[in-house]
Amino acid sequence: MNDFPRLTEEEAQIYVHQSFSQTPEDLIAFKNLILSFYAAHGRPFTWRETRDPYAILVSEVMLQQTQTGRVAPKYETFLSRWPSFSSLAEVSTEELLSVWKGLGYNRRAMNLRKSARMTQEWGWTIPNDKALIEGLPGVGKATSAAIRSFCFGEKSVYLETNIRRVLLTSFYPQQEEVKDKDLELLLHQLSLINEDMKVWYYALMDYGVLLKALFPNANKRSAHYTKQKKFENSNRQIRGLLIHLLTDTGSKELSEIYGLLSYFEDERILNALEQLAQEGFVQEKAGVYGLSED
Repeated sequence: MNDFPRLTEEEAQIYVHQSFSQTPEDLIAFKNLILSFYAAHGRPFTWRETRDPYAILVSEVMLQQTQTGRVAPKYETFLSRWPSFSSLAEVSTEELLSVWKGLGYNRRAMNLRKSARMTQEWGWTIPNDKALIEGLPGVGKATSAAIRSFCFGEKSVYLETNIRRVLLTSFYPQQEEVKDKDLELLLHQLSLINEDMKVWYYALMDYGVLLKALFPNANKRSAHYTKQKKFENSNRQIRGLLIHLLTDTGSKELSEIYGLLSYFEDERILNALEQLAQEGFVQEKAGVYGLSED
């Protein structure tokens, strides 16, 4: 129960072991349960106190596949260094990745910078336009919905991991292979009886964290569930090590890189370097590999 240190096991039982139908009466009862839980036990995060599109985008991208405990200090550092789209647009790859280090999935950092540069034509902000938001690199349907709800109060359908867990547990406690389209329809129905979508979605996510601490993973009953691949000895691990190596110690000849990462096959290291070069992370000059200067 580390995510909710004020919540005892006895208190937790007040909020669990309840299932709901999709009648109007049950939807209201579910809404009241979630909001009462959030009022008493909601987690405080800096990004929950703003509607600034830049701050919200940074938080949502950081929180993709990364736990809040790791994100919170990085978020503060990131915004203190680059408090706006215009400041982030000018940062070098080396400086960007050095601050991002520890969050993983470095492509997210590069996409944030690309997004920052794209916002120049919108006056260094993000307009309330679904098509434009979803045109930002790395911004899919869920992140777009979050931005529109958290920044502009839109009744968007925001389905992410913790929210999916809540809906499966509360409305589909026995059903297998539940499709996202059914959960999205349910979220739409719930949006119609909620005024503050920002509070509503944060409340759902916090309730999902509670359920994660208490019960087996309900998300396995989703029709779209896929088990995360192992990180150890994966290509993602090699890519991450290469980024850390070049960020921390500077450019290297290929033979030196092979020696420093000798526990991986040379072919896999070279393939990872070539991929990173194609994606704009790394550049090669006369056999020397370093971070991109852009």
